Amino acid sequence: MAIKLTAISSLIPINRNYLNSLISGYGLMLVTIIVQLVLVPLYIKHLGKDKFGVLVMILAVNNYVAIGVGWLSGSMARIMAEYAAVDDNEGLKSAYAFSKFLYVGYAVLAVLLFWLLMPWLMPHILEDSEILVALLLASLYILLMYEYNADRLAFSACHKQGTNNQNEIIGQLVFAILVLIGLYIDWGLAGIIFAQITGLLTVRVLAWLYWRRGRYQLRWIKVIPGFQNLWSRASGKMGRDYVVYGILLLTIQADTLLLGWLAEPEVVANYYLIWRIPEVIILILWRIPGSYAPFLIAMDAKGEHQGLIKNYKYGLYFMIVASGVAALIYGSIGHCIVSIWVGNNSPDEHLPYLFAAIAMFFLAVSRWPAGVAYSLVNTVPLNRIALLELISKLILFLSLFSVFGYYTSVLVVSIVHGCLVFYLYLWLGKNSILIAERNGISEDQKARRRN
Repeated sequence: MAIKLTAISSLIPINRNYLNSLISGYGLMLVTIIVQLVLVPLYIKHLGKDKFGVLVMILAVNNYVAIGVGWLSGSMARIMAEYAAVDDNEGLKSAYAFSKFLYVGYAVLAVLLFWLLMPWLMPHILEDSEILVALLLASLYILLMYEYNADRLAFSACHKQGTNNQNEIIGQLVFAILVLIGLYIDWGLAGIIFAQITGLLTVRVLAWLYWRRGRYQLRWIKVIPGFQNLWSRASGKMGRDYVVYGILLLTIQADTLLLGWLAEPEVVANYYLIWRIPEVIILILWRIPGSYAPFLIAMDAKGEHQGLIKNYKYGLYFMIVASGVAALIYGSIGHCIVSIWVGNNSPDEHLPYLFAAIAMFFLAVSRWPAGVAYSLVNTVPLNRIALLELISKLILFLSLFSVFGYYTSVLVVSIVHGCLVFYLYLWLGKNSILIAERNGISEDQKARRRN
């Protein structure tokens, strides 16, 4: 199968590394989707809808703690990709070790802050020993997850996302097997988080083995050459803009936490059920700009701006068509799909599925121009648009929640994007390409003057 995919990729006139990354990325997505489709009904059966809602909130918290380190992910992705583009392996080693220290340091602070606030935020949850153990294990998972983030960035910078995707497929399979065992012997919530930890450790060991035997030799090091320069780049204007965008983006996506604050876990569970399939489709489509980011950075660094323009247009057209088809299907038969998945636990109304389909289309397509702006460091207008989206969404959400309940979020996304925000993202993508081209011409002129 792998030989056939490689043969196909050699016949298609796009970057072969990108195509291989995309194919393996979709392989990972397929495995993840199958695992989730199988496990969610089992979660509801073995945990009950209330505990399942708690599990969804724990997973949402794991994602939301990323806001404080968004500047590092964006900055280091750019820095590592630049070093890899010019084959500066020593610079890549320093950047890798630097990001390891900062990721782990941030994770420790985030976990400590979480436990300081927990008695105030959710005092009733701490009374349940099963949930308490699950939260302790989730804290360990956060530490391990952030330690591994540097490896994800390094694989991406070296155009080896395919290797990382294969490792993560193995980790997903380990996770799924352990969850099935844990549910069978009644380990509850703690068993699910333990399975996550074991799957992640498997992926981390595979990455360690790859770096150790390959030409990169990436590892933890005590003294990091160029530390001061790395810190100034990561924490400078570029870093500040990235952290602002990280906070805005994850707050925009924090619907589960907002619902958990306003309503009972069962309401959160209903929202999860109507939104999970559109969310998976969005993640599948987001794999395209996500996988392409290091190639965009490399083209920008090398001054290949005509390639940027061409690839941006092709990518946007593809995202519009693919997202439109997916939205039409889910809007028409979404209730049937979810009923097949979870049976009588699926929400009965048709309207939530329709709004979920519309929201899916807007969010999936807008990721392409937003991802281009992010990769090309056109972050000032990106942050302004994201701020407008967040403020509009919060105002409408709080105003409409008492009427529309669990599907308020998808309704609000449809309104906010349909009225203005979606069109601003389309403008942003085109603007980012033009700015990159103008900056490239300016750099060429300076170089000629020096010569």
